[in-house]
Amino acid sequence: MPLELQFVPLKSAISSKVLRDYRQDANWPSNPELAHDPRGKIVWVSVEANGKQIAIARLELAPPEFCAVSELIVRSKYRSQGVGRWFMHRIEQYCNSLGIRRLMLEAANGSEKFYQSLSFHNDPYIPTILKKDINPLLPKMFVAR
Repeated sequence: MPLELQFVPLKSAISSKVLRDYRQDANWPSNPELAHDPRGKIVWVSVEANGKQIAIARLELAPPEFCAVSELIVRSKYRSQGVGRWFMHRIEQYCNSLGIRRLMLEAANGSEKFYQSLSFHNDPYIPTILKKDINPLLPKMFVAR
């Protein structure tokens, strides 16, 4: 049965407990304390399947130049089913709708090939950062708020 996925921009930050749970599921260090941005330029987004949250990501928006993607985690039960690829495409469309021209991220160990398959490449000035220019002809599926 194929998953019916839904991209959901969250109205508020996720709790430390939820983030800690996702990080534990991904075998990441449990360090859920992320700085709060008083300017409101941090947006959490998620993927839901059948009303259940199965993936999250933190987007640090700096329009129109870039969006830094971090904490992108897909629940282990849903990995290798195309959820991460689908999620990244929706993040790209979301950022495009906000007029953002580039995605940037620091890949977790072992995920570099996944991001390279999505056309990310190493930044020449900061080699640990992967970046991707967003195609301006990408259909805008989301409305900026």
